[in-house]
Amino acid sequence: MLLHTYSPVTGERLCIAAAGTHNVHFRRELALIPGAIGRLRQAPMDSDAPGLAMLAALADHDAPLRDDLRQIRTTRAALTESPMPGWVLVSVPVRRLPGAPAVPGAEPPVVAAVSILTPDRTQGDSLVAYGRLLSTAVQAAVDTSVVIARPHLAAARVA
Repeated sequence: MLLHTYSPVTGERLCIAAAGTHNVHFRRELALIPGAIGRLRQAPMDSDAPGLAMLAALADHDAPLRDDLRQIRTTRAALTESPMPGWVLVSVPVRRLPGAPAVPGAEPPVVAAVSILTPDRTQGDSLVAYGRLLSTAVQAAVDTSVVIARPHLAAARVA
């Protein structure tokens, strides 16, 4: 699992955290592919799923979108090949950081993307289902952490 953010200055997406990278077979495979680590760490926003997920979420809702970004916005997930042959990236936007207060109008449309790197043994609809599940999990984590971090906000939401 990867957490990406973006730089409005450079127009690139940056990997700022990774989990589950302790698998020896995966690490060996990653090390043997020239440039894969660099491309997973940093790439243009329009080059892969994490950047595309953020681009689709950053675009104004009234703005015309490219077909791929419109599809990503509809499915709430982006899917692309990864820099590792035989692997795909499934990414969803994160609209608010866990623990951040939910103040309408005060938060950016997207702050990050969460991605899973999965073997390309699954095709089409199953990958979209992964994306939707990931999107739901990210939203639940954000909502739950806001409640835990600021219980008084939870009480205000209920009222």
